[in-house]
Amino acid sequence: MVWNPGQALFGGRYIIERKLGEGGIGITYLVGNERNELRVIKTLREDILNHATWKPHQAKLKQNFRDEAVRLAVCRHPHIVQIENIFDEEDLPCMVMEYIEGEDLGNRLRRMGVLSEVEALLYIRQIGDALKVIHSKGLLHRDIKPRNIMIRAGKSEAVLIDFGIAREFIPNVIQRHTVYRTPGFAPPEQYELEAPRGEYIDVYALAATLYNLVTGVIPRNADDRRRRNIFLEPPQNFNPNINDVVNQAIMRGMDLQPELRSQSVQEWLDLLDVEVSEVPSTRVITLHPPLPTYHSSPQNPQRLTSSVVPFQRWQCVRTLTGHSSMVLAVAISSDGRIIASGSNDNTIKLWQLETGKLLRTLGRWFSGHSNIVRAVAFSPDGQLLASGSWDETIKLWQVSRGKEIHTLTSYGNWINSIAFSPIPPNPSYQQETYMRGWMLASGGADSTVKLWIAGIGIEINTFTGHSDSVWSVAFSPDGQLLASGSSDSTIKLWQVDTGREIRTLTGHSFFVNSVTFSPDGQLLASGSADGTIKLWQVSTGEEIRTFTGHSDAVCSVTFSPNVQLLASGSWDRTIKIWQIGTGSEICTLCDHSNYVRSVVFSPDGQTIVSGSDDDTIKIWRCQP
Repeated sequence: MVWNPGQALFGGRYIIERKLGEGGIGITYLVGNERNELRVIKTLREDILNHATWKPHQAKLKQNFRDEAVRLAVCRHPHIVQIENIFDEEDLPCMVMEYIEGEDLGNRLRRMGVLSEVEALLYIRQIGDALKVIHSKGLLHRDIKPRNIMIRAGKSEAVLIDFGIAREFIPNVIQRHTVYRTPGFAPPEQYELEAPRGEYIDVYALAATLYNLVTGVIPRNADDRRRRNIFLEPPQNFNPNINDVVNQAIMRGMDLQPELRSQSVQEWLDLLDVEVSEVPSTRVITLHPPLPTYHSSPQNPQRLTSSVVPFQRWQCVRTLTGHSSMVLAVAISSDGRIIASGSNDNTIKLWQLETGKLLRTLGRWFSGHSNIVRAVAFSPDGQLLASGSWDETIKLWQVSRGKEIHTLTSYGNWINSIAFSPIPPNPSYQQETYMRGWMLASGGADSTVKLWIAGIGIEINTFTGHSDSVWSVAFSPDGQLLASGSSDSTIKLWQVDTGREIRTLTGHSFFVNSVTFSPDGQLLASGSADGTIKLWQVSTGEEIRTFTGHSDAVCSVTFSPNVQLLASGSWDRTIKIWQIGTGSEICTLCDHSNYVRSVVFSPDGQTIVSGSDDDTIKIWRCQP
């Protein structure tokens, strides 16, 4: 259920103005109260409550939500978002919060590159004071990061928000942790199922937030540091203007050993008791050693070269509107002429890439999907479009006429991802059979990968091995391998003709949302809810590099056709373009106002298309 503008809640005490946004399990609305004051109402997403994975835990999700509201209500402080009311509306728990006009620190950081040390310390001290109140109530926030700190418009006032994973704690008593965490900001204890809790958990995150604000760099994942014995680079390595005392305080606060950190927020804030002068902030550029890129030839199949991409500037040249809800998937036809988009409004739309003109809508009236369209994919010849939905079906459409050809049903299984094999069917078949002969892979909520003969509706194999939902599937360019990314935090490589699992790639610490092969088939990229992108060598399964820079989950990754660039879309509302040869970030595209769910390069590599929870599709072009 989505509440519409003008709808009255809680007996008419609140009137919906508009939807503000959606998170992993929550949705927020801007409302007016009886005094015509703006407020924010937060509730749970019904599609999440009714999801097969979460439905058995529906009562617990609702109770946890109510507990969050109560926990937040008892914490009164100028730098903590204030609760006005708690109620249930049609069996959905709701909390009413003050409306904070301004921007979060994550957006501010993206806009400015880095914050001055003076400004960063001001906000950190304010949030530190707020945390002291929270800790005095026997609570831990456990998700301090720039995205969860709002700056009031026109004021230098920081406000801590989002208490969704706050928990009670008894100092140093071993307690069970939830799996929710933000890589880069969460201490190693939050990666343990059971571990002692103490104020030092929030101390780590507060120090990591300061690290991020003064460097523009997200600190290395604590779990990676611990497992691989990797030393944390001091903030001064990225920004030499940082005061020595501040540098040392950050390193102390982010020690992997809880007992070596400051044991209270006040103890850590005392380490920051230093006068710093205002230094103009500049964009900090992180340099990485060159990464070899792989080029194939019959004589030298794995020759290594290091290539540097010239400076590029990307610009949004067109925004496509027409969907009435989130755009979850986009695809471009092999000839580069047509965009397909799948949406939370249950429809698929076809657009002309060059002009942005809407060509047709698939799935209206009596045909089409009855639930959200989670995935779309063109057949390699461009004649077919496949769409995968949470209505447990895959539909095949004839692109030229917009006609539905066939429906594949995966009973009891939401479809999260689909991909066509690049290997064409036997061209000696008659045309109709030829069109229907493509092989299609799907990944679903039942933890399996299925292979189908598209259009005929025959399931020819099921790959089992994942222990949780499969969110992404991709064929290698030669059609012999299939990659799958899952909520179990792993990537699996499968042999297509036998269904044999070749290897499992581990390294991500949270859901793997996207996998894609490079056009030459030698590299695999993966994007994860842990906020990172990893690059793997297909032949060995070796992890080559981790790209860090996003401040939230990475939903989609895509290679440029020349294997020089990688584009990624994230819940932090940005698209980042990376240089594969050096591992460096080339640019960040920030025009979307909500989560970026899907990104794809055009066949010529000069255009990127993105779909977002802001209900739009954007077309970006590389500027000369």
